[in-house]
Amino acid sequence: MVELKPGQLVRSLAGRDKGKHYLVLRELDEKYVFLVDGRRRPIARPKKKNKAHLQHYERGAEFEGLSKPEEATDNQIIESLKKLAPITGDSEEEV
Repeated sequence: MVELKPGQLVRSLAGRDKGKHYLVLRELDEKYVFLVDGRRRPIARPKKKNKAHLQHYERGAEFEGLSKPEEATDNQIIESLKKLAPITGDSEEEV
């Protein structure tokens, strides 16, 4: 399996959230990661997702909070996703 780093941009390939972009919060094990988007999936409630169901990109967010999740803010996540992810319909959801 591919190693995903905190802050790396990924896109869901399967499930209800198919096509949605997230940032990796942290790896759980060889198979699963925790993902955040700052809105529906804030840092306080990350999404557990199988790595096989993700498309990963080489780019990612780089700020202190993702190496220390307790210091990151949802607004930092939202702003990073706006800069990193291609414009899609899911990026303009209401908070």
